[in-house]
Amino acid sequence: MKPQPATRIRTCRACGRRYEYPLKGNLATRHHCDECVHVAPDIRRIVEKLSARIQALEKALEMQGGG
Repeated sequence: MKPQPATRIRTCRACGRRYEYPLKGNLATRHHCDECVHVAPDIRRIVEKLSARIQALEKALEMQGGG
């Protein structure tokens, strides 16, 4: 019998939600929470890009002292 990997807290690439992975019976993947895994891949890819852009802008604001 193959040993189960340790459960880790992951962050969804699409929505930014934190979730445990892997959990038995949960549909979450390494990159997406159990809610975003149901979103169509094309839509999820766009949301991932927007999320990454928002994070970059937030970080830039923090670096400038505006946040």
